[in-house]
Amino acid sequence: MKPMVSSRCITGLVYASALTFLLFILKLFASVNYIDEYNEDHWNHRSSLFPEHSKHRAAKRRTGVDFKSLLKTNHEPPFCQKGLILLILVTSAPWHIEQRNAIRNTWAKKLGEETSSWQALFLVGQPSEMGISSDILQEHRIFGDILVGNYADSYRNLTLKVMHGLRWAVEHCEPQYILKTDDDCFVNTDRLARFLADYNVVKTGLYVGSLFAEGKRHVIRDPLSKWYVSREDYWEDEYPPYASGIGYVLSLDAATRIMKAAEDVPPVPMEDAYVGILAKEAEITVRSSGRFTKHNVNWRVCNYRYLMVIHNLDIGALKSAQHNMIKARTACSETSEITRWK
Repeated sequence: MKPMVSSRCITGLVYASALTFLLFILKLFASVNYIDEYNEDHWNHRSSLFPEHSKHRAAKRRTGVDFKSLLKTNHEPPFCQKGLILLILVTSAPWHIEQRNAIRNTWAKKLGEETSSWQALFLVGQPSEMGISSDILQEHRIFGDILVGNYADSYRNLTLKVMHGLRWAVEHCEPQYILKTDDDCFVNTDRLARFLADYNVVKTGLYVGSLFAEGKRHVIRDPLSKWYVSREDYWEDEYPPYASGIGYVLSLDAATRIMKAAEDVPPVPMEDAYVGILAKEAEITVRSSGRFTKHNVNWRVCNYRYLMVIHNLDIGALKSAQHNMIKARTACSETSEITRWK
């Protein structure tokens, strides 16, 4: 005869099953929270160099850029003459010394008498928990062209790098125009400043560069992507029109309005898309121009009378581009000057 199962035993089994189910649910929620924390750390590159940033991460992600913290530094800033026609801000990693030197020896090098005033500066973040390296400080003492920001130098902090550079330029340099570009690009310094001074008719509200097509502005929702953006930070599925980060020009008033908008708009880890978001918020329309090219092909010498920024050049290609830029002064003198952005 089989023993009878008491009601007390049945009750115990029910409680045990309920407890097991509850533990499973708690474990599930814990794993979800772990993913969220991973993404938070991914935005700050998992190990923020600045405790004040990580301590209040959850709250600050819903607000705009913390400019007060970005601009807080003990490092000597570069000198910039106020009222320049053009200030060029070049994003660069601390360890990209060869790229910076190549730029200093090519398009950032003044050639003879300049009819238009311009200056090039490099934007660099903190490379380690020990702060900025002695090599960077020594490089800045020699050349005086590095702006060090109070942020971890990582890909997902590129937005902070650009925001820091633009805000500093607006407050301390007040150039008529600002060009943001990267250290793998060639800038036609023989023509851009003169073009802005002599031919550009858009004196205010200027935001111009190489635009991404509508179908190429999708917001990445994959948490494992370096371009991941949560709906909390940006709700829409597509970014507004924006110019590629290879190079875009902002008039001083446009940069000022964009910086004001950044105080309230949460940043996303795509600096060029974020500038487009801010421009829309500031009611600034981005202009498309073929003078900014994302591809480095075998450009003819006379193309250098038109092109202003060329992307994806190594050190050898920079030298070739510099040679063509100078050669275009005389070799293409009979070619008619194009005086429009298109």
